[in-house]
Amino acid sequence: MQNFFQGFFQFGYVTRDVDAAVAAFREKFGPVEFAVNEPPAIDGQAAPTRRIALAWIDDVMTEIIEPDPMQKTIYDDHVPAAEGPIRLHHFGYLIDDHQAMLDRLKGMGYDVPMAGSMAGVLDYSYADTRCDLGMWSEFIRLDEGGKAFFGAVPRTMTRVK
Repeated sequence: MQNFFQGFFQFGYVTRDVDAAVAAFREKFGPVEFAVNEPPAIDGQAAPTRRIALAWIDDVMTEIIEPDPMQKTIYDDHVPAAEGPIRLHHFGYLIDDHQAMLDRLKGMGYDVPMAGSMAGVLDYSYADTRCDLGMWSEFIRLDEGGKAFFGAVPRTMTRVK
C-alpha cells in the first residue's frame, strides 16, 4: 500500500483573481512562468474553478486556483479577502491507484466531497484532511494525457542539479 504522503508534488493555493495573484507572486518571488488555463467541464458538470495557473518550481508544482464564485466549492473558505494574495488550500499527491486511495480515505474516516475523472487525462479527489493536517489533500492519478499536460507546464529551476 502506498504511504499516505508518498508522491507529494504540489502546493495548491486559492485566490480571487489568477492574473493579480500571478503578478503579485512574480513581484515578490521573482520570474516564474505560469501556464494559465480554463478547466473544462468535469463529468458533464461546470468546473468549480474559473482559471488555474500552474508552474513547476524545481520539482514542486505551484497551483493557483481561482474558484467560480457562482458555485459553492471546497475552496470558498480559503479565498483571500483581496485580489492578489494567495492562500494555501491543499497539498497534492500523485498516486497509482485512484480507487484504492478512495477506499483508503474512506477507511481512515475522511470525507471526499470532490472527485472526478477526465477520460484519458486524470482521476482526482480532494479529501478533507483539515482535522489532522490543517488543509485539504488532493490525490491525482495521471493517464498519458495528464502526464503530457503536466510535462508541458513551465518549469523554473532555482538550484543547480
